[in-house]
Amino acid sequence: MRYRVVAVGKLKSSFYREACAHYLKRLAPLAACEVVEVREGRGADAGTTQLAEGAALLAKVEGLAVALDERGKAFDTHGLAQRVGALENRGVSQVTILVGGAEGHGRELRSAVAEAWSLSPLTLPHDLARLVLVEQLYRIETLRAGHPYHRG
Repeated sequence: MRYRVVAVGKLKSSFYREACAHYLKRLAPLAACEVVEVREGRGADAGTTQLAEGAALLAKVEGLAVALDERGKAFDTHGLAQRVGALENRGVSQVTILVGGAEGHGRELRSAVAEAWSLSPLTLPHDLARLVLVEQLYRIETLRAGHPYHRG
């Protein structure tokens, strides 16, 4: 599977930048993963910001579009690995995972994507959500490849 993570905004902390780079480097031998950052929306209100960010995110989609959203389907690691395998069995070779900004995803984006996945029922800061996502992509690919990391 090839992954494209499209996220609103840049990682502000060097801790998160370094941690994400660490997992992307470890993921590289197992699966391609590209990270694309789009500008934060500047709107008079949350709805306007969501519309602007949603349009920017959707413009970068390649393959199957998945929104990260607390209202999405929650998986454990094995379940997410099985979901990715099922997508591959359907002929999906690339998944774009959309990470929203501070206002989250708007209704328009949520209705435009094929699926929504939840990392947690908790609200996570944007930078932490991106780190958890990249780590989980690495974890599920090690699981799918038969490596022991998924137990760690």
